[in-house]
Amino acid sequence: MRIGILASVGEMVDSFFSDFIASWTMAGHEVSVAAGTVMHDSAGRIIERLTRRPGLGVARAWSGIRQWVQDERLDVVLTNAATASAVARTARLQIPVVYFCHGLHWNQGRGASDRLWQSVERLLLLKTAGVVTINSDDHTWFKGRLSTERILRLHNGVGLRPDAYPRVPPPQVENVSGRKVLKLAWIGEFSPRKRPHLVLDVADSLREAGVDFALEMIGEGLLLESVNEAIHRLGLENRVTAAGAGDAAGVLAGSHALIHTSAWEGLPRVMMEALAVGRPTYAFDVKGVRDIPQVALFPEGEPRLLARQLVEDWKAGTLLETVSFDPGTLDFSRSAEALELFLQQIVSKSLPARAFRVPADKGAHSAGTPVTPEAI
Repeated sequence: MRIGILASVGEMVDSFFSDFIASWTMAGHEVSVAAGTVMHDSAGRIIERLTRRPGLGVARAWSGIRQWVQDERLDVVLTNAATASAVARTARLQIPVVYFCHGLHWNQGRGASDRLWQSVERLLLLKTAGVVTINSDDHTWFKGRLSTERILRLHNGVGLRPDAYPRVPPPQVENVSGRKVLKLAWIGEFSPRKRPHLVLDVADSLREAGVDFALEMIGEGLLLESVNEAIHRLGLENRVTAAGAGDAAGVLAGSHALIHTSAWEGLPRVMMEALAVGRPTYAFDVKGVRDIPQVALFPEGEPRLLARQLVEDWKAGTLLETVSFDPGTLDFSRSAEALELFLQQIVSKSLPARAFRVPADKGAHSAGTPVTPEAI
């Protein structure tokens, strides 16, 4: 197959698809990438006027995508993110477009803005050959609107490389007085959806409970400065740090637990990284988050309940134990193979008269044999 991967920004290709591209290339497929901004290896096509936000330049993005598809003689386009997927699905391409949904843009889907998003997505499904979902809520929504063979559920999302997140015992750190210090991590984008300020409410509750703790926040985003201002305003500067970007694997290894505060997710990769390292996650019961194994969930808007459970688990000593979980189940290769087979199925059904190359060692899962999502 000739597979095209399209994203709004090059960073998304680098973050989510690099391992997939390497896997599919080794399997004999040809992969071309395109985005609105430059990719890490600078080898992809830049689509003019394609950004994260819809704008008046969408017509120029349409023509750029069509030219890319033509030049690369693509069999299928795999697109992700709201804007890129919408542009690709309305560009009148003559090949199937598969939407890799990292998360529909709503949690419970009951508000006015949520209903607007749903209306837009229902219209876009008319131009969608297949959908890849990564959480149970989104999968349920699509199941009511698409036939089963056009949906693939990847339970581990894009997965990860377990060797990049080695399992190590939780730190046995003590302060100068001999009392153990609870080390916590918050990792993500400093954005309204990730709600980083909520973790400061947890920190404040831990301080009130008399717990010695240290919270390290890493990531970048528009709210980073305001979070640091809040840290100083609350007098937490000796307990909480938010210095910007950092090494997620190293921070997780040096912590006893991860705190996650998003309003909704597709499937939070950082929580899977925590599982790989052997750390538990404490989070709110929202879409995507509830699909992570062994997560400790709490009602929305109740950071004090989360803090209370942290205190209980810390005093009980359970946070000094490595979470029992096989990180091999998170290996990206499983998702890469499942998605490869799904794309072959979509291409074979959408363009039965069009020849495309399938590696000979794929056996029964060749272009001529349909593969159902349940079989993957």
